[in-house]
Amino acid sequence: MKTYICAAYAGGQGKTTLAQMVYSALRKRELAYKLVAADFTDGTGHSKIGKFFPSRVLELGIGSSLASSKTENDANAPLRYWDRFGGLLLTGGAVLDMGANVVPQLVQWAHHRRVAYIMQQRNSPEIDLLVITKPETHSIENVATLIEDVVVGGALPVANVVIVQNEVGGTFEGQSMARIQKAASGRNLHFITIPRCSSELWPHLERTFTPVEEALASTENDLAEKFGIEIWSAYAGLMDLRTWADEVYAQLAKVGI
Repeated sequence: MKTYICAAYAGGQGKTTLAQMVYSALRKRELAYKLVAADFTDGTGHSKIGKFFPSRVLELGIGSSLASSKTENDANAPLRYWDRFGGLLLTGGAVLDMGANVVPQLVQWAHHRRVAYIMQQRNSPEIDLLVITKPETHSIENVATLIEDVVVGGALPVANVVIVQNEVGGTFEGQSMARIQKAASGRNLHFITIPRCSSELWPHLERTFTPVEEALASTENDLAEKFGIEIWSAYAGLMDLRTWADEVYAQLAKVGI
């Protein structure tokens, strides 16, 4: 099974929402994927997606600290830290929620460990890179930079690059994708769109870290009680959430997810 890396080079683009929907779509197909986070964790030891799935997420954190490297008197400690991530790449079957802050570390590690060569020699499963962006010029430019850093430089042997256009901030009409297309030239490049979710339940899901798949499996009575809202809001919100989720699943299906 493939490895799916969900990434963004800026915060607030919808990366964690993307990761949970990719994971959910694979689970709907009864595929046993692991959910992995390489991102900041808070005092609870959980990343953002770890709060949605506290018992399922393998938390990689953000890398070996400079302090620990000095304590161990080992300059290679930061590189060995990511070897566990390398093990996931060799076996596949993982959805990775990768924070922008760890991308440079992983790129450095991948070059040092010759990841592309080793994966080729071992005939490892493919990697698909999904990069999400809102319709903002600087965010779209960041997507191109991420592709250049991770893919063009040969850090990881990415089979498919999927640009996920998040319409939560509006449509992409008039936005130029020229730099992205140039950065991914000669590679399998795909574009899909995640529509804005207008469900009344969305703020409650975010506030309580309730996964979309859990809400979809609930009744309006369950949701009204859980969130302390009127049954009318729960019913309408659930209908809107189902419509949105079906659209997202349909978009992901276009790229084989």
